[in-house]
Amino acid sequence: MAKAYQWSSRIMVVSLEMILPGLAGYWVDRQLGTVFLFLLVGLAVGCTGAMWHLIRMTRAEADADKNQQDPADSRGRRD
Repeated sequence: MAKAYQWSSRIMVVSLEMILPGLAGYWVDRQLGTVFLFLLVGLAVGCTGAMWHLIRMTRAEADADKNQQDPADSRGRRD
């Protein structure tokens, strides 16, 4: 259950990382009178950053799982 809450919070953070730069770009577009220029830039930056963050999180989780394997396997012992 704790792992599910941990992953749900991670997914919400990644979602916000995608959306908030786009909303900031929309606000800048409204202030400057431009047509979707900063919105598109914000969404591109947000999606790129969120994907990078998601990849880092999953790699860290995979490394943690790999380190929690059987200690006999990590010492090179074979049966």
